[in-house]
Amino acid sequence: MIRQLHAQAPIPRRQGPIVEVDPKPGRLRKQLWLAVFLLGQVKQGNLESLAAWSDRITPLVSLDANDGLLLEVQGSLKLFGGFNPIKQLLTAELEARGMEFHLCAAPTALGALWLARQAGGDVLSFDHIAASLNPLPLAATRWPDPVLALLRDMGVRSIGDCLRLPRDGFARRVGRHYLEDLDSALGKRADPRAVFEVPRSLSRKIEFSALTEDLAVFAKAAEEMAEYMSACLRGCQSQLQSLAIVFHHLNAPPTRDALHLVEPVHEKHRLLEPLLARLERIALPAPVIAIELQTDALVALQAETEQLFERGLGSVYDPGPQAELIERLRGRLGEGLVYGLELVAEHRPEFVWNKLTDRLLRDAPYTRPLSPWAHDRPLWLLSIPVPLPAGTARFRYQGPVRVQSEPERIESGWWDGQEVRRDYYAATTSQGERLWVYRDCLTNDWYLHGIFG
Repeated sequence: MIRQLHAQAPIPRRQGPIVEVDPKPGRLRKQLWLAVFLLGQVKQGNLESLAAWSDRITPLVSLDANDGLLLEVQGSLKLFGGFNPIKQLLTAELEARGMEFHLCAAPTALGALWLARQAGGDVLSFDHIAASLNPLPLAATRWPDPVLALLRDMGVRSIGDCLRLPRDGFARRVGRHYLEDLDSALGKRADPRAVFEVPRSLSRKIEFSALTEDLAVFAKAAEEMAEYMSACLRGCQSQLQSLAIVFHHLNAPPTRDALHLVEPVHEKHRLLEPLLARLERIALPAPVIAIELQTDALVALQAETEQLFERGLGSVYDPGPQAELIERLRGRLGEGLVYGLELVAEHRPEFVWNKLTDRLLRDAPYTRPLSPWAHDRPLWLLSIPVPLPAGTARFRYQGPVRVQSEPERIESGWWDGQEVRRDYYAATTSQGERLWVYRDCLTNDWYLHGIFG
């Protein structure tokens, strides 16, 4: 049923050099570029996805045209234990994606790219870069066809032939820009390149070969999208906390729903479980031709530093299992039915807390009770106080009621139009129930406001 899988993600980039020039003229700082040349037709989204994944190897990643990727790995050699482990890791990822490719390393970005296009060998030293580039055909440079034709008419067939020509004459007849390319490939000139930046948001869309309302098909698509997003999030060291689920119909407007997680996540299972629970509850007005996930702005991945130290009495509680439980309940029951409570500095009992639908795992600021009686109040408050019929013993509730405490006077709310003047009492029924009742000082009527456990 699944026909096509593609990504759509806005990829903002910043322009800036990632090659620095040493103070000594004519020498660049030590670098090692690993070039990836992809064979065949490559979608831009796939190339950008690979670039986002490569961020786990090095933050210095640059795109070249529609089929090339450059990674500056000199700073990562010690981290990965040398060049070969990096190359093996990248090779395994490319093979897992089903891509055909050539890899090549060189001390210069352009040199590595030219060698990769011709399936050349790795060059790990400036001393050997010229000898490796000399035999390459001019096609490796991808210079414009008129320039290549001019060089062929001059009897120039390789990069080595270009290097043997007089520099002034080459610049005058062919163009200074191409002479600068030769210098950049040899490491005689800086080669500034734009740094690829990971997406600020992600989008993944799966199209079906036919209209469907099968939940099993949606679940399979959700698993593929969750796996893709988890890989992207790990690659760019980011997390997401909310996303939109979009169902595309053939002859109807898209159906949209939102999924808000309790805390930012990047793991596949933390994203997939609430997503599947939400899919079971969504009512669709028409069959679906495609399903899409769109994230909000990504947040940076927080380092897990608690493993560095042994947990003690003062360690912070790990919210992971609690968050998964809350997300599972919200997926089954709905977000509006699972919430927390937040204390409010307020005298009136009905306004002393608020529902908390977000930040459920974060400690709310502690609010000291305004009244010394607050610790003697019941946790179970009625949403609307129940009037009590008057009787010979002040009032009755399923029989006689006996007051057991001194009154707690509450006078508040005059500033917002909800003024109250009440005397609260703890009382006991003949069946042993403990009640929290009050007398309205304005009307002298009695009300039941809470029940003690």
